[in-house]
Amino acid sequence: LAYCKKIYGDDYDVDPIVMDVKESLEREKLACKNTGWDALLFPSPAFRRMLFVGVGIAVSQQVVGIEAIQYYLEKILETAGLDSRDPKTAGILIGLAVVKLIFIIVGGKLFDRRGRRPVLFVSLCGVTAALLMLSINFFGNSSSSGIAIFALALYLAFFSLGMGPGAWLIPAEIFSLSVRAKAISLATFSNRLMSTIMSSTFLSVASAITWAGFFFLLAVASLIVLAFVYYFVPETKGHSLEDMSVYFAEITGDRSLLDAEARIVREREAAIHAQATAPRFEPIKARDIPREQLPDATVSGTMA
Repeated sequence: LAYCKKIYGDDYDVDPIVMDVKESLEREKLACKNTGWDALLFPSPAFRRMLFVGVGIAVSQQVVGIEAIQYYLEKILETAGLDSRDPKTAGILIGLAVVKLIFIIVGGKLFDRRGRRPVLFVSLCGVTAALLMLSINFFGNSSSSGIAIFALALYLAFFSLGMGPGAWLIPAEIFSLSVRAKAISLATFSNRLMSTIMSSTFLSVASAITWAGFFFLLAVASLIVLAFVYYFVPETKGHSLEDMSVYFAEITGDRSLLDAEARIVREREAAIHAQATAPRFEPIKARDIPREQLPDATVSGTMA
């Protein structure tokens, strides 16, 4: 209660917020007997689906190749015909970084206005188009440095618009409180592991199947991620963690969460009914008491 008042201020009614938190903890206590890592190792159907979506979107961020491409931007530009020792190349790298920064800010605003899923769809479609453009540009013996720069800028812009921030936003909005910390830790670990795999194999795979083949492979991976988002990732805008827990319970038929939710609702309605029907005692004012019933106001005493 004190923590909520510190956040919202003393004038804000934090009782509903405190009640929601208590109900959420009670709901998950009733629904899942496992605690700690057991809740992740032996999850209920609803929690299993949460993990699939949360960890999946975190891994998907790296599957589209973002950090591998960022680490080897200079190598890619050199392959496209630019001299890595030319000061213009350094300026191009700085410009690409600025593009990425600008579109991260734009993406943050669009997530709040348009929702999570539409922005992710636009992001992945743009990323796929940019990767296909890079693949076509590197196909054959010659490539255009101008097209490569434009395609890389397009790739970074569309990635930063959705998949960049979205891969961290979605897990934070779907994992319930009982598994939240450990589940996000698992999602982060999976993200970094995939980043390591993509970055360490980037040059080897590109040498084996050519740059055109590698960028085409990333484009196919982006389409697979797009299908994953379409079929599995729910819209989280405007929904609380409790709403998402109920959503995953409903689509998986997890009766433990649904029964816990029904019990919480019954207890809440009973508490509201009891409060509404409780007798109210109005304070008695002195002017409402007949004068003859008032105590004698005369003060008597003795003087020593």
